[in-house]
Order: sequence, then C-alpha cells, then structure tokens
Amino acid sequence: MKKTILVLILGIVLLAVFGLEAKAQVPKEGTISETCVYSGTLKTLPMGQERLQITYESMGVSLSDTGEGLFHNASFRCIGAFYAVKGEYDDSTSCFLIRPDGDQIFLIMKSTGKVGGIAKGTLTIVGGTGKLVGIQGSAEFTKIDVRPAAEGTFQGYNRWKGHYKLP
Repeated sequence: MKKTILVLILGIVLLAVFGLEAKAQVPKEGTISETCVYSGTLKTLPMGQERLQITYESMGVSLSDTGEGLFHNASFRCIGAFYAVKGEYDDSTSCFLIRPDGDQIFLIMKSTGKVGGIAKGTLTIVGGTGKLVGIQGSAEFTKIDVRPAAEGTFQGYNRWKGHYKLP
C-alpha cells in the first residue's frame, strides 16, 4: 500500500513538473490572428487650417481569435505620433506586449488613414525577452477608432493577421 501511494505521489509530481514545462514551450513559428483593444491619451498640436501633429500613449490587451497563442491575453503599451494633412495621416508607433508569463514582445507599427476613421498598416516584430529572444515576424492590420469616452482620450481596436518565427 505504501509503495502504491509513493508511486502515485511520484507520478503526480513528475506530471506537474514535466507537464508545466511542456506547456511553457512556445512553438518556433506560428500565425498571428488577434484583436487588440486599446485606449489612451493624446496631445494635439494644430498647425494652421490643414495640418495637425498628434503624439499619444495607449494601453490595452490582445485577444487571440482562437483563445490561445503567443499574443493571447498579453497587455501592451504603445507610444506613437502622426502627422495629418487635410485629414489624412501617417502614423508611426512603438509597442511592447507583456505576455501572462512575463516575457515581452517588441514591435513597430506603421499605418495610414483618415483622422477619426479606419486605417491600414503593417507591424514588424523586432525582438523579445525570455523565451522570445530573437523573435521576428510581421502582420497587416486594420485600425478602427471609435468615439472617445472623454475629451483628450481615444479608444479603438486593431485586427492583426500575420506570422512570427523564433530562432
């Protein structure tokens, strides 16, 4: 009886240790299919009737379409700026995502669009920490801003589709 209990306990311990290790593995490559919801604050510099410079900081969360994956439930922070002429803008943003396990992913986003409307862009994954050191990848995205809840803020979401690869 004692031997059976000891074997059972040892089995549970081994399952817990090796099972958690297997779960912690990140696939060497995969797809990106996410919805990223964000909000933030901005500073506006009007430049006459037709031009506008905006700097902003946003924070949010990434949710995978499948409910799992590299970016699922990652929080993020971005800092960016755009310059608009006659309502059309070019946007450049730098971001980091923090996964639930604490590893980070760094990316650069570029987009063009209409102020207060829909924009299209690309993102480039430029690095990471922990298990994600050396990660590379890219995605295309659609950015949709919604009516802000308070003056001086913005809210919206992005839809990402792409691919990543680890060394």
